[in-house]
Amino acid sequence: MAARPVTIGLDNLCSFGVSSLPGIPPGRAKALEHLGIESAYDLVTYFPRRYIDRTKQALIADAVPGEQVVLVGRVEAARVIPTRGKLSLVEATMADESGSVTLRFFRQPYRAKQLNGFDREVAVFGRVELFKHRRYLVNPVVDPIGDRTGQIVPIYPQREEAKITSETLGRLISGVFNLYPEVADTVPRSIRSELGLLDRWDAFQLIHHPNVLADAQRARRRIAFDELFRIQIVLGLIRRARADRSVGISHRAAPFQGDGPALVSEFLDRLPFELTSGQWRTLEEIAADMAAPAPMHRLLQGDVGSGKTLVSLVAMLIAVQGGYQAALLAPTEVLAEQHFKSISALLAGHRVRERDQRLLFADDHREVSAALLTGSTSKARRARVLNDLAQGHLDIVVGTHALFSEEVSYRRLGLVVVDEQHRFGVEQRSLLRDRVESESGVVPDTLVMTATPIPRTAAMTVFGDLDLSVIDTMPPGRKPVATSWPQGEGAEKETFEFLKSEVGRGRQAYVVCPLVSESDRIAVKAVEKEYERLAAGPLAGLRVGLLHGKLTAKAKESVMDGFRSGEIDVLVATTVIEVGVDVPNATVMVVEDAGRFGIAQLHQLRGRVGRGSDSSFCFLLADAESATTERRLQALCASTDGFELAEIDLELRGEGTLLGERQSGRSDLKLASILRDRDLVEHARKHASGLLAQDPYLTSHPWLTREIRALFGEQEVSYLLRS
Repeated sequence: MAARPVTIGLDNLCSFGVSSLPGIPPGRAKALEHLGIESAYDLVTYFPRRYIDRTKQALIADAVPGEQVVLVGRVEAARVIPTRGKLSLVEATMADESGSVTLRFFRQPYRAKQLNGFDREVAVFGRVELFKHRRYLVNPVVDPIGDRTGQIVPIYPQREEAKITSETLGRLISGVFNLYPEVADTVPRSIRSELGLLDRWDAFQLIHHPNVLADAQRARRRIAFDELFRIQIVLGLIRRARADRSVGISHRAAPFQGDGPALVSEFLDRLPFELTSGQWRTLEEIAADMAAPAPMHRLLQGDVGSGKTLVSLVAMLIAVQGGYQAALLAPTEVLAEQHFKSISALLAGHRVRERDQRLLFADDHREVSAALLTGSTSKARRARVLNDLAQGHLDIVVGTHALFSEEVSYRRLGLVVVDEQHRFGVEQRSLLRDRVESESGVVPDTLVMTATPIPRTAAMTVFGDLDLSVIDTMPPGRKPVATSWPQGEGAEKETFEFLKSEVGRGRQAYVVCPLVSESDRIAVKAVEKEYERLAAGPLAGLRVGLLHGKLTAKAKESVMDGFRSGEIDVLVATTVIEVGVDVPNATVMVVEDAGRFGIAQLHQLRGRVGRGSDSSFCFLLADAESATTERRLQALCASTDGFELAEIDLELRGEGTLLGERQSGRSDLKLASILRDRDLVEHARKHASGLLAQDPYLTSHPWLTREIRALFGEQEVSYLLRS
């Protein structure tokens, strides 16, 4: 009786170098490195980029000009064509039983030797062009496939330096399946059954060698679920590790708790407006987190102008009323200064019980104190702020990353608020976390905010280690900003005439340009030159100010103060005013070269107007450089809903821009797509949470533990899985 094959896991495949596999000599292993393939795991997860269905093969004679096609045939007579200058041109003819097509390769001189060396059928992928009644494919992708008539042929991503064909890759991958016929499946059978998922190793084999194209789709779905499930397991472990290991602060979160006047209750009672239902709901979620003994790690999402800053200020006052300090971290000095001014105005007249019980005054309350700390803070002022923080005399500090430099020491830091957190790099956020947690044995609560709405499924994957709160209502009286994309010869003139008419009514305006100084490489308007042109031309007679990130802190503050006070009619700026700037009298936003900005950035810029009760307007000045640019600008004109625009942005740009550096190394999503696999994200989150609820440290799932260690890093997972 034959011995049963020994089951291995994906972690084993990670440890098997390709040079240790049969049939892969050192030279071939070196070539595979050019494709990023160093292990057996890398090999079986090097997935096809497309398939050629040779059971339904298209003929050359049926190729339609203007369409992208995959054609299969034999290459004949590849030759170098002389051209003027240094432009190389290789031309070849490819034929099948129905006819022929010309292949042209520019700046690829090696193609002549390569194509003449093929003695088998090749597949070419590209767009058919018609010139003088002849059909051409220009710079198509070429892949020899051999004689595999009537099969589904996988086509793998190629790199010229690797010199490995899809046929060879397929054969090497088959060798792994032959060598290891059984690999552990880490998704419980009950979950696979509920979701109708293939067994893992069946899925891996079918994605490389499908019998029909539907097999490849089913296989892709299973492998994509695995990727998302692993990420959700790791994010769940992070949440649990924080709760288990970190000593948090049980804040007196209910407004009326504590001795003497309740700071939060008084603050809310004295507001000149009512909070929205979305603000109340998120405040309740935040207060519940802050009252719990485990540290809060919450993401607060809200559209432009939804009132996130006010919610974060209430959270800071919850900390302050219990005798703790709060820090608000902003990515830019302009935004930090804006936050400080608005917070100071809202706090005016509010008092808090003095922490120092040695003071024996009849009235032991003092005004809530706040300070600004940035890289541009003067030396003397900085020394005072640092001393007050260390002594506990300062309640709230607002600033940039300078808040967490080595010289800053907090007496009783209870809450850290990070605004526009996506604009801080991974290393900065990690440094911030380490700095805060090493300050004492107690870990402050953390509230991160973003005004760039993120689709739900993306938030669950990218920020899945955070609890999520969403403000989905806007303050009453806010009017949608009328957005237009004026085109034609007189578009700019008409736009600035309208801007001048609004200024004539006592309103103010912004004009935003992409660059600070002129660039020889990029043909876009620079803010310094445009400021001079507008002030002397289209906006002559108006009081025009200039703002960009390269100005000194004092100059930036002076310009912003002038704009807030109404001494400046039009502010010509870069995207330094993208977030946080709040001037209710500004009713016009003009974005020049708008095609250079993404949807999220344009939506943020538009959000600088419409902050008062007057009707406001946004003009997008741009050429239709591409279909994507056109779709992006049309979307801005059609909708003011940030979450709807985020979905469109995800569709246009893909999830890579959202995932960014969040994932690293082998844990990158190779097949799963937040855009295409929304349902799988939801399922992965649900089932990962359920599994961890039953088995918090994966003690009953050793294969899954090993897999996560291999794919996410031994050191990180060892920290998460201590039990």
